[in-house]
Amino acid sequence: MKKCLIFISLVFSSTLLFAQDNFYFSQYFQVGPVLNPAMTGVDNFLDIKLNYRNQWSGFSGAPSSNYFGINGYLQKETQEAYKQYSLRTSDPQYLDKLPGKEISLGERIRHGIGGVVVYDIQGPYEQINGNINYAMHLPVGKKVKLSIGIAASIVNQRINLEKITLKDPDNDQFYQSLLANGGKNTYIDINPGMLFYGDHFYLSYSIQSALRFAISTDDLDYGKNETGQIIMAGLSINLSSTVRLLPSGLYNFNQRYDNVWEGGAKLLISEKIWAGMSYRSTSTMIFMAGIYINNLFNLGYSYDYQVSELNNYSNGSHEITLGLMLFKKDLKAPFLW
Repeated sequence: MKKCLIFISLVFSSTLLFAQDNFYFSQYFQVGPVLNPAMTGVDNFLDIKLNYRNQWSGFSGAPSSNYFGINGYLQKETQEAYKQYSLRTSDPQYLDKLPGKEISLGERIRHGIGGVVVYDIQGPYEQINGNINYAMHLPVGKKVKLSIGIAASIVNQRINLEKITLKDPDNDQFYQSLLANGGKNTYIDINPGMLFYGDHFYLSYSIQSALRFAISTDDLDYGKNETGQIIMAGLSINLSSTVRLLPSGLYNFNQRYDNVWEGGAKLLISEKIWAGMSYRSTSTMIFMAGIYINNLFNLGYSYDYQVSELNNYSNGSHEITLGLMLFKKDLKAPFLW
């Protein structure tokens, strides 16, 4: 039995190890800039978010993820910006009739800047990512924009050898290699992305670790660069004057592990309360809900339910998001992607 437990622990740790370069959040629409830097500055306010994810609750050494991000935009206060962020009126064309000079392309371009830190713990494996993001939002139509973004990320990976117990460590070549090199790797990653979006749709594509430059490495196999690609898409459908349906999907594919897809939908009521559910290809049902408070704070919660025998040993996964929306100029909810 003891040998079996050791074997399961090693397999579990190794699987997590190779899947670590890409982060998974059930509320991925809340942490868009870490998945695609082109989403930086997409909202019309300074967005500050904290996210905590406790995965596979009930397992010893189960994974947990911690996210902290600050993202905003830069744009001159032109008539175009005023029209974009003003409150709704009974005559939507009224603002278009206001006198003023023609807005140049340069004045219509918006620049997003921000930073993200993600700290992951999975058994003996720890990783911290620090991203600096930039995005340029270009108008390609009256109500459609194309955003091109890039992130420079410092990645530090570490295996805590104190959490690894082997029956015969002296004769384990892999363990001895870890011991000799300290089990640490530090890289700089370059992550590009593109986002095509409007008020009622979005299509996102990004590459994780498109380029990787080693700062220090133990040269073990798990430190080698394997790019990941993420596609996201969604719609906003008005069901009534106060209710919107928000279907969305995500597809994540990587050279090291099985591709993962997710699809679901949310309802947004009165621009304040949202709830929804989705299904992930890892046999996981996700239930989620959230609220916007005083046009300043937002709170989101999601619960992952494993639709398999694994649920007999796990209490599911819990994820909580806390947000602060500063300098928000309208009463519309942020993009719930």
